[in-house]
Amino acid sequence: MASSSLPPPGDDPAAAPDARQAVEALWQALSQEAAGAGPPTERDIRRLARAFGLHGDHCVVGLIAADRGQLIRESAHVLTCLMRIWAARNLSAGAVWTELDRRTQVGELLMMLNNTPRRRAGRSAGRALGRPWKIQSTKLP
Repeated sequence: MASSSLPPPGDDPAAAPDARQAVEALWQALSQEAAGAGPPTERDIRRLARAFGLHGDHCVVGLIAADRGQLIRESAHVLTCLMRIWAARNLSAGAVWTELDRRTQVGELLMMLNNTPRRRAGRSAGRALGRPWKIQSTKLP
């Protein structure tokens, strides 16, 4: 596990770049790189998968060891590897963001359905199903 000599970035929001711009710039660079390289070989895909898994493991190690710097560095590696995988398989980052947005919206809808006002206990006692749409899990689909 190679450790960088650079200190991790601080939590100063004014000094941090805009996340959207940073991700967009990274995606543009990686997708252009992948487009210029031609179709990936099976060996390339295996290397990408191995790097993604390795950096994911290192990210978890940083989490468990409470090493904030390592967690930040490895998280950046994980995101970069993931975007390289998308570019290698010609997936658009927009498709992934759309799926994340859809899941968030579905989760919010389920939470709203779970939090509807309940009727008084005496009124619904005769009905077998008081709220058939009641969702028992808050996990996103």
